[in-house]
Amino acid sequence: MSVAGTDGSLLDLSAAGLSSARLFDELPCWASIQDRDFRIIKASAKLIADFGDHRGERCYAAYKNRTEPCSECVATRSFEDGKEYSYQEVRFDKRGRPHDLLVKTKPLRNGAGEIVAVMKLFVNISAEVELANRYHDSVVRFRNLFDNAPCLISVQDRNFRITDSNRRFDESFGDGVGEHCYELYKKRQDRCPRCPVAETLQDGQVHTSEEIVVDNQGRQIHVLVYTAPLRNAAGEITSVMEMSADVTELRTLQNELASLGKMVGGLAHDTKNILEGLRGGIYIVNLGFKNNNRRDIDTGWDMVQRNVTRLSSMIMDMLYCAKKRSPGHAPVSLPALLKEAVGLFSGKAEQFHIQLGLEAEERIEILGEPKEIHGLISNLIANAIEACNADQDEQKTHRIQAKVFRHGAEAVIEIEDDGPGMDAATRNALFKDMVSTKGSTGTGLGLMMSQKVATEHGGTITVRSEPGKGSVFTVKLPIWPPNAART
Repeated sequence: MSVAGTDGSLLDLSAAGLSSARLFDELPCWASIQDRDFRIIKASAKLIADFGDHRGERCYAAYKNRTEPCSECVATRSFEDGKEYSYQEVRFDKRGRPHDLLVKTKPLRNGAGEIVAVMKLFVNISAEVELANRYHDSVVRFRNLFDNAPCLISVQDRNFRITDSNRRFDESFGDGVGEHCYELYKKRQDRCPRCPVAETLQDGQVHTSEEIVVDNQGRQIHVLVYTAPLRNAAGEITSVMEMSADVTELRTLQNELASLGKMVGGLAHDTKNILEGLRGGIYIVNLGFKNNNRRDIDTGWDMVQRNVTRLSSMIMDMLYCAKKRSPGHAPVSLPALLKEAVGLFSGKAEQFHIQLGLEAEERIEILGEPKEIHGLISNLIANAIEACNADQDEQKTHRIQAKVFRHGAEAVIEIEDDGPGMDAATRNALFKDMVSTKGSTGTGLGLMMSQKVATEHGGTITVRSEPGKGSVFTVKLPIWPPNAART
C-alpha cells in the first residue's frame, strides 16, 4: 500500500510494515465496521480493549442492550444513500464509565462500487462536552443573576437600540429589544440632550444621572442610572449596560418631607398673622371699653371672632389631613349636597357681585360620608369665590357654575369659575405643596383636604386652568349602586 508524501513522492507503507489492518488498529479513536445486518465484522484494537470484543454481534445488542435496531440508525442511512453522517451519543465502556462520542459513518464499497459495509469512527469528545456544559451553566447562572437583579438593566448598542434586557426591565417597559431607549421609556423622538449612555460610549467611563422614565402603564418612575461599557475581545466598546435603580419611593418621601417643612413654615406664618389679628382686635376692644366707645368694641370683637374662626378652621383642616380614616358607607345625594352648598354661599357671592349658578341632575348617589363630601364641595366653591374676588379686572362680571352629572359609572362634580386662572407651575403644585388659590390669604390645606376626601371615597380631583381663563375643578366619584350608572 502506498500514499503520497509531502513532496509528492509515493511512500510504500507495506514496506514499513504498516498494513491496512495495523493502520486500522492504530487509529487515534475507536473504530468498527458492520454489515447490512448490523453485525460487527471488524473492530479496532482500541475499541476491543475499552468496550470489549463484540465481533459477530449486532451493534445495537452489543453496545445498547437493545433487541432491535435503533429507530434513527445512521448506518442504515449510509447503506441506503451512500452518504456520510455524524451524530453524538453516550456509550458506556466495559468498566461502566460513560463517554460522550462524536460518531461518523463512512460507506465502504467493493470493486463494483456496491456498498458492502459501513465503517464507524467514534471520537471521544467528553472533555469538550464537559466544557460546553460548564459554559452553559455559566450562561444560565449569568442569566439568572441578570434577570433577578433588583434593578432595571438594559444593553444598548451605539445606535441606542436595546439589544438585551432583564426580567424586571421587561415587566416595567415590555419587550423593548430593537427599540430606541429614548422612544421606549422617555417617549421622545430623538436622543436626550444629556445622555449617560452616549458619554460612556465616548470615554469608556462609568457615568451616573437621575432620570424620570415612563413605564408601560404610563406611570412616571424616578430612577438613578449607572452606565458601564461592554467591550469586545479587541477592547473596543461595542455597547453599554445601563442599570437603573427605582428611587420613586425615596423621592416621594423627600418631596413629602419638603412639603411638610413648607407646610410647617406656612402654618407658622399664617398663625402669626392670625395672632396679630387677634392682638389688634383685642387692642381695639380694650380701647373701646376705655373710651366707652361701643363702635370700637363691636369692630374689635368682630376682628377677634373672624380670626378665631380662621384659626379653628385651619386647625381642623390640619387634623383632617393628618388622620387616616375610612369614610362612612351611607347613601349620599350629590344634587342635594350641591344645592345646600350653593345656598350656603349665595349670600357671600352676592356680596362680591358674583353670579353663582347651579346645574344638577335629579338623582345621583354615592356611598360615603355626607359631611366630608359637603366640606369638599364647600371648599371648592369658597375657593372659586375668593379667586374671582381677587381678580384685578374690575370691569369683569364674574360667574361661578356648580354642576353635578353622570358620566358612565362615575358621578362628576364640577366647580367652574371665570377668575384670573393659574399658570402651569401653580396648577401642577396644587394638592401637594401647600399651594393656595387664594394667594396670601390661604394656606392650601383646603385643597389638600379636598383631595384626601376624594381619594378616600375612591375618586379623583383634577383641575384645568389657564391664566386669564378661569379654572375648572373636577371631582369624579363612583356612583352607587353600580347598576345605576348610565352614559
